[in-house]
Amino acid sequence: MSITLELLLSFITTITPLRTDTSADLCDIVDTATGVPLRCEPRPDGAPVYDGDVCCDESSCVAASSSCRGDSYYCYLGEARADGAVSCYFEVPDYCEMFSCSPTFESQPLEEAMCCYEGVCWPHVLGSNDCELDDIYWCSSGQSNPDGTVSCFD
Repeated sequence: MSITLELLLSFITTITPLRTDTSADLCDIVDTATGVPLRCEPRPDGAPVYDGDVCCDESSCVAASSSCRGDSYYCYLGEARADGAVSCYFEVPDYCEMFSCSPTFESQPLEEAMCCYEGVCWPHVLGSNDCELDDIYWCSSGQSNPDGTVSCFD
């Protein structure tokens, strides 16, 4: 019986990858006042999975390598661009799934994260403390208004 248990445990550990390094998650570095990740961008549910380490300096991140000249971090959600830079993401809810949105019959040009407080929404700026984590939403179809606010449509 113990041989069968050992084989089963051996099989399970070979098919279940375990993360063994100790790189900190880049999205765990947050603004202490707002809780918003400072280096990760908000994205809606279904953001692409990167699941790898990145090497970051003050302005950008790239896929980690042995020649990393900055700090090494883990990035679960994200994507690598053609220029080698990696963008890491954290998920935020879709605004129109949380609140009532007006229908639109044509696709709007705006698709971005926005901050919303008491019914007023504006574009979210990465790395700023322009809103709290619970006030960030994704707008899949919206428009910028002359007063700097954003309107999101269903």
